[in-house]
Amino acid sequence: MSRAGMEKAAALLLALGEEAAAAVFRCLGPQEVSALGSAMRAIEVLPRERVREILGDYAAEAAEQTGFAADTRRFLDDALKQALPPERAREALQRISVPASAALERLAWRPPAEISGLLEPLPAALVAVVVGQLSRDVAAATLELLPAAQRADALQSLAQVGVPTPDALAELDDWLSGLDRAGAAPGEAMAATLLAQMSSGSSSAALNQIGQRDAELAARLRVHNLGFEDLARLSESGRRTFLRNVGARTLLHALKGSDGRALEALTAVMTPTAAQRLRDDLDTLGAVPVSEIQAAQEAVGENLRRLLAEGAIHIAEERAA
Repeated sequence: MSRAGMEKAAALLLALGEEAAAAVFRCLGPQEVSALGSAMRAIEVLPRERVREILGDYAAEAAEQTGFAADTRRFLDDALKQALPPERAREALQRISVPASAALERLAWRPPAEISGLLEPLPAALVAVVVGQLSRDVAAATLELLPAAQRADALQSLAQVGVPTPDALAELDDWLSGLDRAGAAPGEAMAATLLAQMSSGSSSAALNQIGQRDAELAARLRVHNLGFEDLARLSESGRRTFLRNVGARTLLHALKGSDGRALEALTAVMTPTAAQRLRDDLDTLGAVPVSEIQAAQEAVGENLRRLLAEGAIHIAEERAA
């Protein structure tokens, strides 16, 4: 989201109140909470003109005011405490109060599979410093994709060292600067892109062969290309989590172009009434342009990758034939 868009979203939440803000925070990932919270805290006074611009036709009552003054620090603290468990609320507030470097923020937005690929060549001490600066959900998902020995070494280093030293933070800055200078996509991301452009049969065969030599690399490549067709690979709890985090229209359009496996996987975890309603909605939907089906399925894929990055869902690994 652009800076202007983030400011607008922050202003809207301040105008709507703490309960509405808490409800929105519950639907966001940790990085989104951090970015949106920082934007909210930066707003000290919300002018009447800004309220009118954001709320439009619904700002009649607010437009009668001369302005909207907000104690943003108290508001944000209370909203986060309503939205998140106490420990996670404290973590979010800490990240907001101590802004990370721009390079670290960019790293945190990458998929865990890509972050783990970048961390593999690093010594365990530096890996520990990097994951220690990420949100817990993203750090855990990233560590899970690292080789077992490196993962254990990094966790041991993190447990023993705790707060990183100034020298360790300087090393982190140097590494992040190097990433920015490199600019090019890492090899794993490039390989994943090529696999996505291959036919399904060729891609699966290649991944199975890679998996026989390096199971962890194959797992990371599959995460890069997580998409709509992977819905059936979610656990029952994962499918329920997905259903709570997808829009009804997006889901209907995505299912309209499917072969039925995704529909069966989702209805299997729904109540009979809800499952029948979903099937009826699909039957009455009518024709949907191919472009809209593709856009909906890509949106589902992005949703799955976000939930995976947050640790909210897990994908079962494919077994080699």
